[in-house]
Amino acid sequence: MEIYRNVLLIMKYEITVTVDTNDADYATKVTSITQEDIDKLIPLFKAIKNFKPYTVKINDINWDHSHNYPYGDSLREDLGEKSPAELYDFDAEIFEIFEEEYIPCCDEYGFHTIISVWIAPEQEKTVFI
Repeated sequence: MEIYRNVLLIMKYEITVTVDTNDADYATKVTSITQEDIDKLIPLFKAIKNFKPYTVKINDINWDHSHNYPYGDSLREDLGEKSPAELYDFDAEIFEIFEEEYIPCCDEYGFHTIISVWIAPEQEKTVFI
């Protein structure tokens, strides 16, 4: 925020989230975001960026998991895959904000990987089609 001649200027931002729903089938959502939500979500984004694949053993079979945010039916708990809440140690409120407001809606299968998250100043846009 910046004060200019006794006028409070509030910066507006937009967030662009791209996810992989199934082997490079991408979905993207662009949404306005408040500074308050940015401040809450940045630690989650940093944790997702630092995700490391892991292996679990079930019935003498090793299952490798490389999805950084298995969501919806893409989450394979039957194969020992961890949910976002298990992968990243944050309050439920953080996941609710991110999932309810900013992730793209996907088909009934959800998505498995967050490809990118961009935050930038909001700008006027002209829609042609």
